[in-house]
Amino acid sequence: MQGQYTLAAVMHGLSRLSKKGGKIDYPDKPFLEEMAKKRKEEHLTENEKKNQREKLLMSLQLMQINFNKTHKKE
Repeated sequence: MQGQYTLAAVMHGLSRLSKKGGKIDYPDKPFLEEMAKKRKEEHLTENEKKNQREKLLMSLQLMQINFNKTHKKE
């Protein structure tokens, strides 16, 4: 993580020193804070996990039924 902050700081400083005046934005929030927020959003409750498993099972069962209908053995 330190490398990302250092790189952002160096790029920001160099852009201010350059004659072209390029604009490099320094990060507003710490990277670890953003990563923690993403992980928290991705975290599912046990109920949500159960619902997703049930939906997956139902869709697989439907796919099996459709396959069996279209590939009948005679």
